[in-house]
Amino acid sequence: MKYILCILIITSSNLMFGQTREVELIQILDTVISKSKEISYYTKTVNWDSLSVKMYIAAEDAKKIDDLKPAFEILLNGLRDHHGHIRRTSDYSIIANFTDSKNSRNSDNRVYDSEIWKIVNDVESRYEYTLLPNKIGYLKIVGVGPNLDGQKEVERIRNSLIELCKNKVNKWIIDLRYNGGGNVNVMLAGIAPLLDAGTVVTIQGENMNIIATAEIRKGNFWYRGNNVFKIENSKKIRNPKIAILTSRWTTSSGEFVAVAFKGQKNTKFFGENTEGKTTENSWEIINNEIALVISTGIYCDRNGNVYVDNVKPDSEITFEVEENKEKDKGIIEAVNWLNDK
Repeated sequence: MKYILCILIITSSNLMFGQTREVELIQILDTVISKSKEISYYTKTVNWDSLSVKMYIAAEDAKKIDDLKPAFEILLNGLRDHHGHIRRTSDYSIIANFTDSKNSRNSDNRVYDSEIWKIVNDVESRYEYTLLPNKIGYLKIVGVGPNLDGQKEVERIRNSLIELCKNKVNKWIIDLRYNGGGNVNVMLAGIAPLLDAGTVVTIQGENMNIIATAEIRKGNFWYRGNNVFKIENSKKIRNPKIAILTSRWTTSSGEFVAVAFKGQKNTKFFGENTEGKTTENSWEIINNEIALVISTGIYCDRNGNVYVDNVKPDSEITFEVEENKEKDKGIIEAVNWLNDK
């Protein structure tokens, strides 16, 4: 009798746990919908009543967080947010992406080779720099992942500028062709002395209002009023001549860095149109399980130009992976311009 009672208690507990989990999942979905409606850059383009019904139907049998993937995809596709996604907070892996490419706001028919994608998104890839002939400093700024020590990486980038400046470098190549996004604070804090003081990027909200500002103050990068990575040695590099390299693989935060240099004097862009994920994304943690990452505003440069589609170069050069810098067509063109008096 005790054995039967024990089984009944365990079974009852499991049923209660299952029911509790199902309630939690619906609460997560409730929060995702309400928060998306509140903050999405595209909120006014959506019939939220209809979209919500579709999401709840897709989540009817959900027993675990992964079972919400179809509902999350309905949300992202309904918003037509090609930059949006939803991640696990435990390991930052993606649960759901925008999948309705035929309905994307950004029409891009270019070929995206999977082998090049592996190179650009290599998690082991790190910032590189070198001194090229004629005192040209080359900076290869790649994507910065969430697990990297931001402060150390900023200091490493900044120290490379200091080292190159000791070699009297005042002509620069900033290579963003392999930049798949990530922590823009690290990228721009590192190279802040190359940017003119003042506002370099603004974020425009759905009502065409400015919701965020990125600035350079005394050689440090400030975003939304915060100096996330303060560097003591932040002396401005005077009158730099800068070539920016972009490709179709330059995306998200990589595009933010590119926009920061748009409109700066003695600066020219070489390469390809960037991918076109030129929106600021949220990082809303829900139930300590997922991060809601959706577009909340769009990038604008220091002159107020809005980057709806992508960031375009001044001189078009098709991107090819080339390890030898002397044979790299983008670098060759940039060097020729930098050396042209």
